[in-house]
Amino acid sequence: MEEFFSFDHMKKLFSILIVSITLFACRNQYRGIPNVSVDVYINILDPSYSSLAGLGAWKYVNGGSKGIIVFNLDNETYLAYERHCPHDPENECSQVVVDETNLIAVDSCCMTKYQLLDGNPISGPGTIPLLTYRTSFDGNIIHIRN
Repeated sequence: MEEFFSFDHMKKLFSILIVSITLFACRNQYRGIPNVSVDVYINILDPSYSSLAGLGAWKYVNGGSKGIIVFNLDNETYLAYERHCPHDPENECSQVVVDETNLIAVDSCCMTKYQLLDGNPISGPGTIPLLTYRTSFDGNIIHIRN
């Protein structure tokens, strides 16, 4: 019985509880956006992805619920955002598109604008950031996954 209440055991239980609450809160935040498997590989040397070269470059790619925006943050870090707008996901036209500044994504239904630098809303009725997928980059291949 003493082992169960040890400091290390309680610390592990607390950590598990915090992670569980965080995962549940994040999942709940994006309710209405279908939870689909994402496992996309992009070779930036492929000519069809040449538009990703350079800071602030971006490209739409297939995947996710309504597509993915891949954004080149600093030539070593690529961000990937779900195009399904989190503000009103049940609305058929709820899909973000990159505007002429190439730094902002806009949902044409509700007119919420999101920064591509971090996915946060900057104007409009939306308050939830764009759903972000995990990315890694090895110098040639961008791996996008959830």
